[in-house]
Amino acid sequence: MTHDKIARRTFIAGASAAGVALSAPAVHAQQPVTITFRFNDPEAPQLRAALDEFERANPAIKVTMQRVSWADAQQQFLREAATGTAPDVAQLAFVWPRAFGGARALKPLDEFVRRGIGVRGWDDFVARDLAVGADGAIYGVPWTTDTFAIYYNKEMLSAAGVSAFPTDWEALRAASQAVQQRTGKSGWAFPAGSCGTPSIWFFLNYYWWGKGPGLVDRNPDGRFRISMTAQEIQDGFDYYNRYLQEGHNPRASLSVCLWGAPEVVEGMVAGNIAMCSVPDPVAIEIATKWQQRNPGRPLPFASAPHPAGPNGSKTHLGGRMLGMGSSTRYPEQAWKLIEFLNKPDPTFTRHYTNYTPAQLAALEARTWTPDLLGFPAQLRTARSWGAYGTGPVTIPFMWNAVGRAAGSAFIGEKTPAQSAQELHDALTRELARTQR
Repeated sequence: MTHDKIARRTFIAGASAAGVALSAPAVHAQQPVTITFRFNDPEAPQLRAALDEFERANPAIKVTMQRVSWADAQQQFLREAATGTAPDVAQLAFVWPRAFGGARALKPLDEFVRRGIGVRGWDDFVARDLAVGADGAIYGVPWTTDTFAIYYNKEMLSAAGVSAFPTDWEALRAASQAVQQRTGKSGWAFPAGSCGTPSIWFFLNYYWWGKGPGLVDRNPDGRFRISMTAQEIQDGFDYYNRYLQEGHNPRASLSVCLWGAPEVVEGMVAGNIAMCSVPDPVAIEIATKWQQRNPGRPLPFASAPHPAGPNGSKTHLGGRMLGMGSSTRYPEQAWKLIEFLNKPDPTFTRHYTNYTPAQLAALEARTWTPDLLGFPAQLRTARSWGAYGTGPVTIPFMWNAVGRAAGSAFIGEKTPAQSAQELHDALTRELARTQR
């Protein structure tokens, strides 16, 4: 007999008894369990609608959605985990599960994953290596995937005399400078500020990876090394610093840290910025807001892969994961939510529609509008974090250290050479401390 039929018969029997004897004891329904879900992206109303649908399908579970910005999410989660107050389910950057698992901030998910997850199972998820901790346990489930591409205003580049989008790094800088000189607007106004998760981390790595090695690599014997010289690090600092010194990325960008910041989006929508490097959800946000303000006009935007170096055009395979707080009292209910949110229908088909599920079955099915065609092209050359994600120097450590070092160079607190050497020394010390 089903639960619904039992409940219905219990209700009828109770009602009949009440009609005969008003003094009979009342029948109390079981109180639903309430779990918390920490969500950092801007689409809170859309995700709340998905959670409402989850609650309707699972009436014994209620979900409280907590909000925090990406700039604060990492440190806040770690603080809460240390005191046993972390959310039951949390949205995580792709690169957090390994470090968070090592800090015992996340609950291992192996027993749950073995039950089955997603459209085609665990092997169909992208970036599974980033979900695994140093101890071999699974600490996150890839949820969305993306990479950054250059989203640009075709009309502004044309007005600056740029007829084709640049394919090498110096040509990109020259195009950015031409926009400022010929139109008075900003060229590539990338966020240059420092915070816990600064955007400049991504842009520097794209430059370094296209030119040669990354910060950390793995030797044939399995041990890790710092694979860039201080001079190679400085070359990246010098390249981006020129945008600021030449004025086509205004100094105001030093106060902007995140790639999807309102200053970036509004600058593109208003036609004050010609180019930005963003994941596709931010590009969609820009296009949507532009169309709302300019009904009936053709969209002026297009997208393209980042410039190529000797190694080609290299960006990272990024996205979001879902993890379970290590102190959760309700792991079964938390897993039900993770399972639900990883079903393309309804989460991505009805609610979280700006995002691509991190499953090959769903990725293959996505269609792209003409202005977004640079994103699937860039995805074909995007790389895993590799030794960054599996080595003993954690990505959060490198991310923060790179941001601080670049920031010191950009504001003139230190020379690019000094900042690069100090970053190289810090990475070397951290590797010596953590590699056994």
